[in-house]
Amino acid sequence: MKKSLTALAVLGVFAGSAMAADVTLYGALDTGFEYFHKKSTGFLGDSVSNDTFDMQTGWDTGNRWGLKGAEDLGNGYKVSFKLESGFNGDTGTMGQDGRLFGREAGLTLSGPFGSVAFGRFGGIASSCGTYDMLGYVESFDGGDNNVWGFASSDRYDNMVVYQTPRFAGLQATVQYSFKTNSKDSVTGAEGTSDAQRYASIGLSGEYGPAQFAVGYELTKYGVKFDSNGDPLGRELDKDGQLVFLGGNYDFEVVQLFVEGQYFKHQTAIAGFGDAFEGVIGDVKGYGLHLGAAAPLGAGTLTAGLYYTDATDEQIENKDVDFKYYGASARYNYPLSERTGVYAGAGYGQVKNDDSGDKTKVTQVYCGLVHTF
Repeated sequence: MKKSLTALAVLGVFAGSAMAADVTLYGALDTGFEYFHKKSTGFLGDSVSNDTFDMQTGWDTGNRWGLKGAEDLGNGYKVSFKLESGFNGDTGTMGQDGRLFGREAGLTLSGPFGSVAFGRFGGIASSCGTYDMLGYVESFDGGDNNVWGFASSDRYDNMVVYQTPRFAGLQATVQYSFKTNSKDSVTGAEGTSDAQRYASIGLSGEYGPAQFAVGYELTKYGVKFDSNGDPLGRELDKDGQLVFLGGNYDFEVVQLFVEGQYFKHQTAIAGFGDAFEGVIGDVKGYGLHLGAAAPLGAGTLTAGLYYTDATDEQIENKDVDFKYYGASARYNYPLSERTGVYAGAGYGQVKNDDSGDKTKVTQVYCGLVHTF
């Protein structure tokens, strides 16, 4: 009797394992140190400097753990899911505003028609997740931490995504969010015109050593409400728009990247908040990027240059013209198949063309990354 019970228990364990065979647990942990220097200079020559040296996390690879799996439905159809949680490796706290699966949470049906997905995903110009296209056009796939200076999208809630099969090297992606941030309680309800919504369409091409991507993103800004539920008006009365185009070519000795973007009615630009203390109103302009990735020894050296020319039409009720310059480099060295070390440095500068004010930032960092 005891032998029979033992056998049944063993069979139960293996049966449970068989049912979970298509579910994968994965993750990454990245922790290191950074020296950061910031200097702001006024038009009269007065300056304020700030220096920090502290522990940083996710500087090379975003910290995450996740579950993903799939079920084959037959006849070329499949249902899959991905639940990915972000966290801060130096403190153990959750990222993405405390969401359990804030990096990505999606359910996907795929087949001969392509795929359709529902959940929380990154936009095509977000450098985040499954549908990101910046990896085709940027050497750092979204800037090097404090050095970027470009307009971009983000991860958004309530998304529907359709992606075509890749045909003749081409693949199209279409996205729509019914409300970009469900944790924002002061904007309109999901599914209404008061909510902030997002839509995009992108096209990528893969042709051996050559790849390209082109995309368009639209943001419909939402209506904000006060504590009494009375409307305060939209964040912007005009729609945010972003267009990007670029690609890369792998010469084997070096992989070159180039990107151009045009944007208008943006409320956030990476790196500009340091210069204007986070006050960005209605920004339009363009950005250019030139990057490279090359094997060096057993590792890879990645570098990038950034230039942005923009105008903010809502700072102190007057137009403010400014330019951004950025340069960065990083070296990654693998210690094993799943563990590596890295070191990098970068410089960024925002200059107000009208007043002559400047803000300069310098970063030097290193770290250890492990994936599982």
